Amino acid sequence: MQIEAAYKAEIINIAEYLNTNYKEDQFVNIVKSHESTQPNMNSIIKTAAKITEELIQSSEKGDAKQDGIQQTKARWGESLRKKWKNKVINGQYITNIDRELISEEDTFLWLSKGDLKEETGSEIVAAQDQALQTKYYATKILNTETDSKCRLCQQFDETIDHIISASPILAKEQYIKRHDRVCAQLHFNICKVTGVQLDKKQWYERVPDLVETSQGGKVTILWNQQLQTDRTIPNNKPDIIIRDNEKGTCMLIDLQYQETEM
Repeated sequence: MQIEAAYKAEIINIAEYLNTNYKEDQFVNIVKSHESTQPNMNSIIKTAAKITEELIQSSEKGDAKQDGIQQTKARWGESLRKKWKNKVINGQYITNIDRELISEEDTFLWLSKGDLKEETGSEIVAAQDQALQTKYYATKILNTETDSKCRLCQQFDETIDHIISASPILAKEQYIKRHDRVCAQLHFNICKVTGVQLDKKQWYERVPDLVETSQGGKVTILWNQQLQTDRTIPNNKPDIIIRDNEKGTCMLIDLQYQETEM
């Protein structure tokens, strides 16, 4: 469904470009003139008109014919989003976005950069849509398994969410490693912003020092340091402490990724 939707959206985009730019660009005008001589099945403009008409006919709005291409595309996108959301497993991701549990802007940011391999991108999309080959997916969707319990802990359903953030087995080591790598990147960026002298160009090439001081001594950054408190606090070691030496204030940063299975 997504491939077909992407194809139709691009056809409409190209037709819209030809119809709006042919006067200013002589080459676009040549293409548009050539398009007008093509049979329906070979013409992008005619195909786009057919797609738009199909969407208008399927629309519940009585004034749909008065809409322009942009309104048609927006209505079509909303229709696809609704179909996506109604899917029991695949729709969990878009539901979490609508509930503002996930930032819609940030979660799709990687798509706009285009710096990942195709295989990596497809894995991310499959994970977001809960479509990886977990035991839960095999049991509920593919019907190739009869037991949906996690093969590591044997306690909870083996879903994507369980694997990446709620497994009591992975929490002992793998989640800690991931947590520390995220904190290391954040620490590196903080050092750059505050003027700390860095000996590496990339965050993954560098191991954070326990204490870093900016040039001029205005800011001190502490890594994984225990706090001195006037009463006992079990968890008193934040990931990063940023001390403003001029104001005498501290900012405590502590990251948490693990979820609790219900």
